[in-house]
Amino acid sequence: MGNDLITPVRAAFPDYRALFTRLADDLSRTPLFVVERFSLGEPLSPADIQALERETGYELTDDLRAFYAQMNGLNLKWFLDPAISDADREAFFLEFPDMDVENSSDDYASAAIRILPLHDVLTRDWGKDVYYEPDMGFHGQPLSVTDFHASMRPFDLFSEYRTCILAFREKRNPAVFLLDDHHAVWDDSRGTDVRSYLDFLLATRGQSDARKRWLSEYGGYDQRVRFSR
Repeated sequence: MGNDLITPVRAAFPDYRALFTRLADDLSRTPLFVVERFSLGEPLSPADIQALERETGYELTDDLRAFYAQMNGLNLKWFLDPAISDADREAFFLEFPDMDVENSSDDYASAAIRILPLHDVLTRDWGKDVYYEPDMGFHGQPLSVTDFHASMRPFDLFSEYRTCILAFREKRNPAVFLLDDHHAVWDDSRGTDVRSYLDFLLATRGQSDARKRWLSEYGGYDQRVRFSR
């Protein structure tokens, strides 16, 4: 074939419903952990997804459509059992020194996933919850406050302190970004694609600090990273 380039074909979309169910089951079987909640939304039909896109004007990626066709939202929170002995706690942190999973509050949950139903992602009024200086721009472009809030759609509201959004460009080509410090710091996050983000959640069991270590980089909003299990 000479110098012809071969475009790689990306693997079929994984069965995330089964993968997250298995994750929750594994956490529940671990005596050191408490799984406070786990639920998966009912799948959306292609017609339901297309109707929401038409209604709101947002154009989803194929991976987002595939995800919501498996589950219309995901809710998981777990933490280290506060009733375990001091010896068990010490042994746990000696084995996993970077795993901060003791905070069980919703405000600062150490390990949680709360991916919103698609209707909430595309229509929820939450602009007042996000800090923005218009002169800073977004995606390297200046945006009005209204346009900025329209471009940043809530996606994984795993705590009040940190959350992950879908950042759109003119209601297209969304990337996942991390908002930190009560949604006040958004430009120190690198972006990633939806499949990478889901794979990362599975690999790290939804740990909040792991998201920050992976995505945070000073002025990183114009960078993109990928993750594969």
